[in-house]
Amino acid sequence: MRRFLVWGSVALIAFLSVATGKLWATEPVWFGNVSASRVLYINSAMDLASFEPILTEFVALHPDVRVAYRDVNTLELYYQTIKEQNKPQASLVVSSAMDLHLKLVNDGYAQTYQSSLTDRLPANFKWRNQLFAFSLEPIVMLVNKKAFPGALPDDRQSLLQTIRQNEKEMTKRIGTYDIRKSGVGYLLASQDARQADVTWGRLLEAFGSHDVQTYCCTHEIIDDVASGKLVLGYNLLGSYASQRARDDDRLKMILPKDYTLMLMRVALIPKGAPNTEDAGVFLDFLLSDKAQKMMQTQGLLFPIRPDLNSQNDPYVVNAPGPTGVIELDQQLLVGRDYAKQKRFIRNWEMALEISEEE
Repeated sequence: MRRFLVWGSVALIAFLSVATGKLWATEPVWFGNVSASRVLYINSAMDLASFEPILTEFVALHPDVRVAYRDVNTLELYYQTIKEQNKPQASLVVSSAMDLHLKLVNDGYAQTYQSSLTDRLPANFKWRNQLFAFSLEPIVMLVNKKAFPGALPDDRQSLLQTIRQNEKEMTKRIGTYDIRKSGVGYLLASQDARQADVTWGRLLEAFGSHDVQTYCCTHEIIDDVASGKLVLGYNLLGSYASQRARDDDRLKMILPKDYTLMLMRVALIPKGAPNTEDAGVFLDFLLSDKAQKMMQTQGLLFPIRPDLNSQNDPYVVNAPGPTGVIELDQQLLVGRDYAKQKRFIRNWEMALEISEEE
């Protein structure tokens, strides 16, 4: 079985390299002085727009460090970390796919790090001193106000009702993640199924009968909602949706009042990684008062530290109903069991009326 899984991982890595145009052959984005004495490589599943101010501030505070930053899809990031296990290039790996990062830790691909800043993180925001959360954000719907038919939905039931009452206007105009290509998409779909199995089943059925459009990445969904090609994006990362809605009055971000999932962005230092000292310094910076306040006041991310939250700042989650925090615990690994994962994806494909490998 282990040999089969290794072969499967290698095959998927090869597939992803072709599908993404050999992403890992592309040059990273560089921050800092070219004459800096040390280089910190970061592989991250975070849009550069949300991270650039933090990276810029870090190299200003640490002029002896130059940062090389690669923005990568969550699933690609997971397999690339495994592929580099014998000689990692990245010193820090950042992802919103909490379950995949937890699996990397559980399977021995991460190393321990501890500091005064990681020590003050609550126990539920870290794992084995090898995985650390630095933001906690809502999972939302994003609508095009001008294109959406009827009243805007405030929960999943009202979305279902709108789909049924406006079949023509909604067909091919709802977008969500392709859980076969997006690690965070799979996580959010599996959490939806846990939170409300009946509602999730009905929503999938409605999506399938109305030709839902599936995507690898959040920004592509948001772009199509903004253009009017889509009227709604479902299960989007709140930081990206909030940024775009703030700058585009055609868009509105909705936190569902039936329940709002809350997701942590997490980071780990790969086992055997180079320059672990600067990786730790950067991780501490992410957890520092300065960076956490930057995330909130500049509208970059929703910070993990509630002690720094101010109701007057733009990035405070005011969910209209219950929140469901995706816990950083062993339960996440259950959803990544190979057989269960394969079965869940196949059921998803059948519900959405799409073929395997589409």
